[in-house]
Amino acid sequence: MNITTQIQGGLGNQLFQYATAKALSKRLQGQLRLDIEWFNHGWEDVTPRHFLLPDLRVQAQFIQIQPPNTPPKKWRRILQSLLPISPYILKDRPYRFNSLINRFKPYSNQDIYLTGYWQSFHYFDSTRAELLDEIQPRDGLSAHYQAYLEKIQASPSAMVHIRRGDYVHLPVAAKVHGFLGLDYYLEGIKLLLAKNPDIHFFVFSDDQEWARNNLPHQEKITFIESSEDKAAPVEELYLMSQCKMHLIANSSLSWWGAWLCSNKNAYVIAPKKWTNDQNKSWDDLLPRQWQRI
Repeated sequence: MNITTQIQGGLGNQLFQYATAKALSKRLQGQLRLDIEWFNHGWEDVTPRHFLLPDLRVQAQFIQIQPPNTPPKKWRRILQSLLPISPYILKDRPYRFNSLINRFKPYSNQDIYLTGYWQSFHYFDSTRAELLDEIQPRDGLSAHYQAYLEKIQASPSAMVHIRRGDYVHLPVAAKVHGFLGLDYYLEGIKLLLAKNPDIHFFVFSDDQEWARNNLPHQEKITFIESSEDKAAPVEELYLMSQCKMHLIANSSLSWWGAWLCSNKNAYVIAPKKWTNDQNKSWDDLLPRQWQRI
């Protein structure tokens, strides 16, 4: 049995898709495969991305399926549960945990194909220990990022992630997500300082100029300058995960930076509104112990 997941988007989204398929392949004892056909195209109104999972310690087969599998229509959803139609296509429900994936039993001769983003920790909490080991830079850190890591490990460190970029300048992303705003960061920084007045902030951002011009307490801040290497997001994600506290953006990369932290006393501040959808619950995305503001 092959367990294949469509990989798309930036590193954070790639990790949600990988982690969900990994957990499913472990439960069903299937061969894990990653369909990377998405990266062969330029998509309108979508931020260009690189396939970055090979720069981590992940273990899977990379394939390209043409034409791509599409989300199942109602008739297929019914038939594939009754007959050994292959592949059994599963589509996620955005930001909502679909418990079917953790309990359904396909026919032994059915392959499984996952399409969507699978943005809920409930899909892969059972494999957390393995994911902590795998989601690390395959070749270690470059000298550029190693210097930051040493500062992070030697201080009461807090990650601050600010995503503006496409959330400000790409209309589709701005409409769905949008930039959280300065007030969010001012409140989060205040809460972190209340936890530990000696805290040192490590600021990760795609708009460092805005961060330098707007954030307070700059005597307590180290701004992480991104390298030009394609795999820079992989190394920066690792740095995020090594911080002891986290003030995250409404970004999947930011989410993983906090979730991968192994510090038992980790403290995470997250936005109470992940997108501009006023009626959606975020309980399946944000762990209960994270503080929402």
